[in-house]
Amino acid sequence: MLPFIKYIFLSILIIAAGWWFQIILLPLLLLLFIWILWYYRSQASRLLQKLKLVSHTLFRSLSLIFYLALGLLAGILIYRFGFEVITVPSRSMEKAIHSGDLILVNKLVPGPRRFPENPDKYFRMAGIGELKRGDIILFNFPEGDTILENRPNESYYYLKRHFNNFDRLRKIRNWGKLMPLSVKKRPRFVKRLVALPGDTLEINNGILLINNKTFDISPSIIKKFRWTGSKEDFQKKVKDDYIITHYQFRNNIVVEMTTGTFNNLPHEVKTWFSPALLEKNVPDRYTFPFNTATGWNTDFMGPIIIPANGDSIYLDLKNLDLYKRAITVYEGNNLEIIDGKIFINGSHRYYYRFKFNYYWVMGDNRPHSFDSRFWGLLPENHIIGKIPDIFVN
Repeated sequence: MLPFIKYIFLSILIIAAGWWFQIILLPLLLLLFIWILWYYRSQASRLLQKLKLVSHTLFRSLSLIFYLALGLLAGILIYRFGFEVITVPSRSMEKAIHSGDLILVNKLVPGPRRFPENPDKYFRMAGIGELKRGDIILFNFPEGDTILENRPNESYYYLKRHFNNFDRLRKIRNWGKLMPLSVKKRPRFVKRLVALPGDTLEINNGILLINNKTFDISPSIIKKFRWTGSKEDFQKKVKDDYIITHYQFRNNIVVEMTTGTFNNLPHEVKTWFSPALLEKNVPDRYTFPFNTATGWNTDFMGPIIIPANGDSIYLDLKNLDLYKRAITVYEGNNLEIIDGKIFINGSHRYYYRFKFNYYWVMGDNRPHSFDSRFWGLLPENHIIGKIPDIFVN
């Protein structure tokens, strides 16, 4: 009776694994194989004994092939749904994570994704935790749905915004044809998650505010500071280990250093520094949502309501640029503006109910990070997993 119970228990485990992984065929085949093996256990045992007697080498070879196949299957499942080792692709997260570092990605937080291409079928399998503000995550770049054949590591949309004569340049400089990419094939970014679904985000004087409260993420955040004294004083007072780099800009010395270093500077040095900020109400047309009428730049932007699944947000021509790509590209709707009115899928709408959760991400190396400030909202179906804290400096 005991072997029978063992097979029952193993079958339950296989069914549970099939449900969790949302893979039907493989568990069914494995389950069928095990039950056939149990039903014909006497014959199978005699066959294995005969095979072992006839050719011990063949028996060992077949056993090795079986265990290798089992290990390969387990490896594929772990890679697809559990963990993955990656190389950090850029320096946008320094000093927390360095470019070229080998780090582990935990896909069980927030849980493996299924059907990310379809907003109506997409869901997350059961994970072991939820994403939190301050988490460092790996995700597919949302604007990576289209890339240039010969410039695959650059944002097609950013280049198009940057060059008014983009189509002409693409031909002259041989940038190649446009190539569409599915969600999982899009370039991968590593950034820090700063705003969750339902949050209200604002950047004021270069300070990040979440729900009207200053969000101090990490002392490793790198920012720019302007030296207000003379060049001679800078050389005397500022030690090399205070700063990451410095350069001359419009007759000013600008330095890059971590906020932790700045906060711990000696008072007689700290007073000579001030944040190097862009001017308020001087818009940057390359900053999200790419509308100079907002007056936004990377140091002054918002407030922005980050949509959550099921949230209904009021739409008008003033805030439409914030959500247009989410509504049309990420969630697959048709949007038109007719006589100043917003039509979604042919219906005049004042509100839109979102299907996805959205997030806002930023790199710790603020002067050198291409993040949500430049391309906007991150939909949940693009998130791959979390970088465990043990890999963060």
